[in-house]
This record gives sequence, C-alpha cells and structure tokens, in this order.
Amino acid sequence: MRRLHVPRWRAPGWVTILAAGVVSAALMGVRLFVPQPVAMANNGDAQRLMCQIHADAARPPASSAQWYFVRLHYAFTSHHSRCIDYPTTQYLQLRLTSWVHRHLLGLTGAIDTRELMVEYCVLVGIVIALMAWLLRPVRLPIRIGLLAALFAVLADATFADYAGSPYSETTALYGLLVVAVAGVIAVAPVNDQGRVIAFLVASVAATFAVGAKNETVTLLIPLAALLGTRRVPFGRLRSRLGVRVLPALCVVALLATAGWSMAHESREDQEINTAQEVTMTLMPRVGDPGQLAADFGLPRAFGQYSGTNWWSDHPIENDPAFSHYRTRFSRSNLVRYFAEHPTMSARVFSGGADAYLTFRANYLGNYAANSGQPPQHQECRVCFVPSAAHALKWSGFPGVLAYWLACLAGAAWLIRTGSANSRRRGFGLVTLTLLGCTVIQYATAVYGEGNEVTKHLAVALFTATLAPVWIAAGALTPRSPSETATHPRLLRPGKLLQRTTTSAHLLRTPPYEALRPAGRATAAAGRTPPAPTVASPSGRCPGER
Repeated sequence: MRRLHVPRWRAPGWVTILAAGVVSAALMGVRLFVPQPVAMANNGDAQRLMCQIHADAARPPASSAQWYFVRLHYAFTSHHSRCIDYPTTQYLQLRLTSWVHRHLLGLTGAIDTRELMVEYCVLVGIVIALMAWLLRPVRLPIRIGLLAALFAVLADATFADYAGSPYSETTALYGLLVVAVAGVIAVAPVNDQGRVIAFLVASVAATFAVGAKNETVTLLIPLAALLGTRRVPFGRLRSRLGVRVLPALCVVALLATAGWSMAHESREDQEINTAQEVTMTLMPRVGDPGQLAADFGLPRAFGQYSGTNWWSDHPIENDPAFSHYRTRFSRSNLVRYFAEHPTMSARVFSGGADAYLTFRANYLGNYAANSGQPPQHQECRVCFVPSAAHALKWSGFPGVLAYWLACLAGAAWLIRTGSANSRRRGFGLVTLTLLGCTVIQYATAVYGEGNEVTKHLAVALFTATLAPVWIAAGALTPRSPSETATHPRLLRPGKLLQRTTTSAHLLRTPPYEALRPAGRATAAAGRTPPAPTVASPSGRCPGER
C-alpha cells in the first residue's frame, strides 16, 4: 500500500521576515526594561539639549543631575530661559516624542525617556526585518546566526544604553544604522522604485547622522562618498547625467547640514574642547608643559593646568588670564599646532587606542535613583564586544590598526568579487563606508576632544563593530551565476587534478574525438589524424543512433 505523501508546510517569506522583526523588537524591550529600565546618566551636558524642549535637566536631587543616576522623567522648566546654542538633529526626535507624551498619551511633564527607549526597540525590529529580507538567499541556520550577531551589537550596553539618554550621539548611531542597511538595498538587485526609496531613506538617515552634533560633521566625507557616487534612475532621469541628480542633491543636503551645524556652534563649546585637548591630551605627553603652552601661544604659567579638565577644582577656564587668551583656544590654532609638530600628532593618534579599547565610559551610571542600585552602578546585560576589546587591550594601537586593515581587506574582497548591482558588492561598499566613519571619528575625537574621549568615540566604535557583521553577511551571501562566471572559485589541487583527468578522458571517447587538435597527440602516437566528421542531413553524426 502506497504511503500518502503530505507536503511539508512552509511559512511565506514575508511571515518569517515579519517574525524576525517582531521578535527582535520584543527582545530589545526585555533587554532595556527587565528587571529595571537602564539608560545613561547625565554627564552635565544634558541641559543644552533638553532645554530646547523646555525640559529641566538640572532640577534636584543633584545626584540624578550628573553622572550618578539616570533621570527617566523630565519636568518642565520653571521659567523659559534662553538655551545655549546647540545645533542637533536630535531635537526633531525629542520634539516629536514630547508632543506624543503630552498630547496623545496625556502624561505630565515634558518627556519620559522610556518613550525614547520604546522607539529604539521599534527601530531595531525594522532593521532586523530588513536585514532578514536582504539575507533571503542565505541558508536559514546561517541567516539566524547573522541576525543574532547584529542583534548582539545593537543590544550591547555600550550602544543600547544611549536609547534613553540625553545625548545627541543617539541620532548619529541611529542614522548610521539605517544607512548601513538602506545603503545595501540601494545597491542590491531590486527594482528602480525600491532602489530610489532605499536611497532616499539612506540620504535622510545620513543627514541626521551628520547633523547630530558638531563632532559628527566629519561623517560627511565617507557618507557623501557612498551616496554621492551612486547612479539612481528616477522617473525620466535615466540619462547619463539624469541618474546623478538624486546623488548630487543628497551631497548638497549633507553639505548644508554640516554648514548649519558649524555656523551655529557655540563659541564656548569650541573653547572648552580646545582647552581640554591642550590640558588633558597634549601637556601630559611632554616633560615641560609650560613650553608647550608657549608653543600654543599661551603664557608658560598655563603649564600648571596639565592634566586638569572642565570638572577639576581649578580648571584653566577659571584662570584670570584665560579671557585674554581665549581666542587662542580655537580649532584653527589646534590644527596649526599639530601641523607644526608631526611627531606629537602621531603620538596623539596612536595614544587614542587606549580610550578606543576601553570601549565604554565607566563613570556614567545606568540605573535610576529609585532602583536600589548604588551611584554610578553600570549594567552589563549584554557586554560581549567590550569584553573582547578589553581582552585585546594589550595590543594597543597596532591591534587597532590590524583590525582596521582586516576590515579594509574584507570590504575590498567583497567589492572585487561582487557584480555591479549585487548584495555582495552592496555589503562591501557599506563596510568600506563604516570603516571610513570609524577612522574619521577616531581622528575627530583624539584631535579635538580632550575630555571624555571614550564617550566621544561611541560613533567610531559603533561603526567598527558593525563592519565585521556586514563582511560576514556579504561573504555568506551566495553569488549569482554571472558573478561565479566572472570570479570563479579557487580549486584545491586535488579537485583541479580530478577535473583535468576527467576532461582528458572525455576527449578520448568517440563522440569527442573530433574535438582533439589534429596532429598533436595522435601524431605522437604514430597514427594518422582522423578525417573530419561530416554531419548527415538528419543532423546526426555518421554511426550515431
């Protein structure tokens, strides 16, 4: 009796993609809220951001105002004072969330950062779903592993705790994450409409990342290189110049955002950052800090502030002579000094590896004041990447440089072995962009941010952590037949010998005998070359049935 064959049920592709997004968003919610919500405490700079939505970040208790505890709920300021000039695209997310908080949810106060954390969970779900869609050609076990690796990066305490924090780095992290996914889709083999949508999404996300804060303006270079070199056919814009219109508009938007950010930068912030670079980065590296102060155009007496920062008991900003020399604390003077002292520039660049491999600021608490946790207590629910970085801290700058070169080699290999419009090349191009963001943000932090270098390296660390995931995704994505023909796989010696022997054996068989070159092997054997075979009118060779 024949067995009844029941076809195995398989869920449609969109169901698995949607399930991946929903499960990821739910898991991120558990990671951030259970058993207690976690975020990052204010380092003293929250007021310049929260003031823009009339939220009070300095209200007592003082322990929740700086460093020790996270503030989840922000009340309105008692009086509307003028805010410090602080241009940031983070304002748009805060303003929208504050409006939802007050008008749709009907809650008191200006904002609750737990709402921002929920938004991050939604973003993670969307990104994981899009990544699952990109990895459709990959076998299911490998696909699950790649998605799990991406989720581990997004859930890492170094980055996930920014979701509920009063910092503008959050927008840069979100923007780069969206660019990393949408950038691959913009290169992948999709229809023109999908490519245009992906390109526009990546362009908007890149604009948000560049305008997150003054220090992220340098992201303009790698992001413009990625998006500005694309060819995007749109509507009637399909000519040689027409496909360059949208990329050109994207570059213009990035330039305008960078110009807006730099034009509205607070002079006080620039002076403080430059002063910290002098007292915290440069002076401790020389034997005579007074001479360094003189080389910088400052009094030799300023050498006494070597090693101090903004929060010290007697910072350089409190010196009576500071106001007279405050014009010397500028980026142009800092650039001049580094240009005239290349040895010091190299020492500063390599010396940033210690803060880079520290990976996470260890002085900002992650729990609220009513959580029962001690001040400045940090959570470590997901800390795989910082643990790996700490284990490699002994390698110093050579280890960091080796990591960058390995990512560069992986990106170059993906670009080399991928066709013009393929997922493999898309992953390679985005990886190259992520590496560019890492290097340029590293240089921005070590050369322009004397204080809290590890915290200011968050963007560089985020892109550096995403890069190997993108390399693995591109390497494990099957190539199309055209790509395989263009870039054949390397054969092992045994396989090559087997294929050569098989080909030679086939050439000796009668149907293929005529394909052998006349007068070569047959002449060597002392036989006359066979006469060329003439096909019969029926199309068959003589003797063929």
